[in-house]
Amino acid sequence: MKKLLALVAAVIITGVATAQTFDENDRKMFNEGQILTKNDLKFASPDTPWNTQHPKMVYSIHNEGDETIVTFAHSIYFDSQWVTFSKGIMVVDCETGDTYRTRGYAIDGLTMDRLLIVKGCNRKNILVPLRFPKLKRKVKYIDVYSYGHDDDLKPTNRSKIDNSCLGKNLSVKALKKKHKGGKIYE
Repeated sequence: MKKLLALVAAVIITGVATAQTFDENDRKMFNEGQILTKNDLKFASPDTPWNTQHPKMVYSIHNEGDETIVTFAHSIYFDSQWVTFSKGIMVVDCETGDTYRTRGYAIDGLTMDRLLIVKGCNRKNILVPLRFPKLKRKVKYIDVYSYGHDDDLKPTNRSKIDNSCLGKNLSVKALKKKHKGGKIYE
């Protein structure tokens, strides 16, 4: 009986120590979040790797008017999960070093000043398009970085994984081929 009580006490203490604490700012961010369900989202092709270590990866690229849309596949690993994309994401031309900074989401109505809360997409790769200034025609290979921004949302339970490099020496031509035409979200 003593061993059982000791085991129960150890489990409770461990659970309390590892429980996530939320502050008022977290509660406000979650309450004001933009909720997206599987009906609101598009998904990456089944051959896209699912990755919890580096959940964001460049999926495709295409031009729309005076902008370049870079679509990211983001691995979702819970039934309800918050997702943020940094205002500090940039595309860098590997040859010239020219940088193109994100302008925001390419999904009508979504803003980068609120959390995206994804529901019902457990173990799927969702597609999230971001708008950038139009890449010059001569751009052949790009690097994509996420350095963070002072205005980024930062919940206390955010991942501590360094995702500063989201793609290295990526072929623009190959990424354009992967885009199947038309808008991802209409």
